[in-house]
Amino acid sequence: MEATERIKEAAPLKAMVPWKERISYGLSDTACNLAFQVIGTYLMFFYTDVYGISAAAVGTLFLVARVIDAFDGPIIGIFIDRTHTKWGKSRPFFLWFSIPFGLMCVLTFTTPDLSDGGKIVWAYVTYILVGIFYSCVNLPITSILPSLTNNPKERTVLGTIRQFGGTLGQIIVTVFTLPIVALLGSGDQQKGFFLTILLFSIVAVVLLLNTFVNTKERVTNVQKVVRVKDSVKAMKRNWPWMIMILMNFIYWMAMTMKNQTTVYFFKYNLGREDLVPIIMALAFGSLLTLLFTPAVANRFGKRNTMVMA
Repeated sequence: MEATERIKEAAPLKAMVPWKERISYGLSDTACNLAFQVIGTYLMFFYTDVYGISAAAVGTLFLVARVIDAFDGPIIGIFIDRTHTKWGKSRPFFLWFSIPFGLMCVLTFTTPDLSDGGKIVWAYVTYILVGIFYSCVNLPITSILPSLTNNPKERTVLGTIRQFGGTLGQIIVTVFTLPIVALLGSGDQQKGFFLTILLFSIVAVVLLLNTFVNTKERVTNVQKVVRVKDSVKAMKRNWPWMIMILMNFIYWMAMTMKNQTTVYFFKYNLGREDLVPIIMALAFGSLLTLLFTPAVANRFGKRNTMVMA
């Protein structure tokens, strides 16, 4: 089995990417978070308090899904690297998987009338599949960046715009989901969650297709074939890469724990579920820091900026 290592051709630094393309790229992460953050923030509450699955069963499901996530990412990465189309390597994944991703998000919050065991099976199938399809549309957001421009400063700008778009989507979900559920459900949380994720998923699909249409993989690459065994050996010796992976794992573990437990804490400990959107709105402050990220990164470097943060 072989993996592909990309080596970029030497070329003059390109001018900045057009703003239309910048915004379309940033909205790709808005799309992913609009749909998937509902799952990351409210699915555990939905499973236990709305659909009636035990907390122990949900916890086991989440653990199994995380193990699968550890494998599907590298596999999808290999598929991206081996993709050769007239649209490029990464762009086609927005076209191919945006609708399946949106559909699986909706099915994850669909509540068929099943036995207790049937509910657990339904949860396993839909949650694991939505995680796989999420990787199919989210990983290309990262992999396409080197193909949009070979200018390091422009990549920093694009990365910041993507982060801004992703944070915006996350804030919209965390702040407005429960009010929209109450509005659309009229007291019926099953109906409310279903219609809310349907709304967010439709918007997400449109934004992902917009990214496919308005981005361009303009940086050409030559390829060198490397065996997977050699790639694994190289990763084992790459301590900076391992530190980044560990840091990213800890960050997302902490973020998931915070998001999944917030609703429970305010509902059962404080008896004030209505305060959840207000507390979640505090995340708006993070958008301000993103406005200064490119300037700080240019001044101090990406590594030092990350250390200071």
